[in-house]
Amino acid sequence: MSGATMEILKKETYLKAVENAVGTRMFNSLFVRFSDDREAKDILNDGMYSCAFFVSAVLYLSDMLDKPYATVASLLGSLEKDTRWRQVDIGDIKAGDVIVWEKIRFDDGSENAHTGFGVTGTEAVSTDYKQKMVARHPIVSETLSRKIEAVYRYSW
Repeated sequence: MSGATMEILKKETYLKAVENAVGTRMFNSLFVRFSDDREAKDILNDGMYSCAFFVSAVLYLSDMLDKPYATVASLLGSLEKDTRWRQVDIGDIKAGDVIVWEKIRFDDGSENAHTGFGVTGTEAVSTDYKQKMVARHPIVSETLSRKIEAVYRYSW
């Protein structure tokens, strides 16, 4: 291979990174220190609220987003402003699409939207707040009663 040039296949690497993330707890925590309190706090609650951090970190590492985000709202704000991303029909999910599910109420009373990646037309990869890890699951199922609110696709 001497003299051969090599091209990094960005899309293929990104899609494989999403699939390979299943089972990880790597994105469960994001520690911050608020200015009025010197104590460090895990704002993702050890994986309970880690979906946006997982999705945005993978996108950031794949050079598809400007930085990682802690909330679905901030992630969506970035996707909406970035001309490389566009919203597509929720009935046309493809591998690599970013899916946004509606808000649900958690045991602590908070309401949170959810985000993850399409890996096929019927399966997704996202964080599971009960198992507190990245999991592969049906995009829509009887046990996951969340409706899809939006789907975003990157312009390769």
